Amino acid sequence: MRLKWSFNGLGLITVYFFAQEGDDCVLKGTKENLLKPVTVTFKEGHGQEFRQPSGTGIKLSVFEESDLTKVGEDRVFPLAFKVEVGVPSNQELEREHDAEDSKALVKFAVFVKKDSAEYGVNIVQQILWVNGTRYVLQEIYGIGDRNTADRNVNEDDSGKECVVCLTEPRDTTVLPCRHMCLCRECAQTLRFQTNKCPMCRQPVESLLEIKVDSTPRHHEGGDQ
Repeated sequence: MRLKWSFNGLGLITVYFFAQEGDDCVLKGTKENLLKPVTVTFKEGHGQEFRQPSGTGIKLSVFEESDLTKVGEDRVFPLAFKVEVGVPSNQELEREHDAEDSKALVKFAVFVKKDSAEYGVNIVQQILWVNGTRYVLQEIYGIGDRNTADRNVNEDDSGKECVVCLTEPRDTTVLPCRHMCLCRECAQTLRFQTNKCPMCRQPVESLLEIKVDSTPRHHEGGDQ
């Protein structure tokens, strides 16, 4: 299993199998008698590649396909990744780490069976914990180059301009549908005209302006 992360300070990645979320960002594996969580420590740096230690993975053939590809009862997820940053390096201090100082990202996933009979991984929910507060992360359609929501719309390859004026850069997201397709000026005009998302025609409940940094990032050394 290979993932890439960037850390400011010491970081921990823990992989949970058949994971269930508790309070205060506590995760537990519901089958820990068979599959123990796996934790790997990272130092500060960009573009680091996570590799699960040999012998610590899951033997998929032991489980039913439905157990692997669906979220189970009581919201048990086949797979979860917990990324903690800025944690103490001393293991005793780590256990006593105050939740009010913690920052953690949890990605819940299911396995996806491919045509080749192999399995991939699909992220189905992301939770961000900051200083004891839980945030549910939602994908914003149109904010990244790898977004797939707008591929059925005839746009130029950049896809960065407002879909109304076709001039100004997109910086405003329509909620609740989460289409980032408007510039600030057109978004305000939209509210007084149709009040519907120009992409999917759903009613607009609110608008979220997002400042996007389009400056290219330069990496030092060999990190990519």
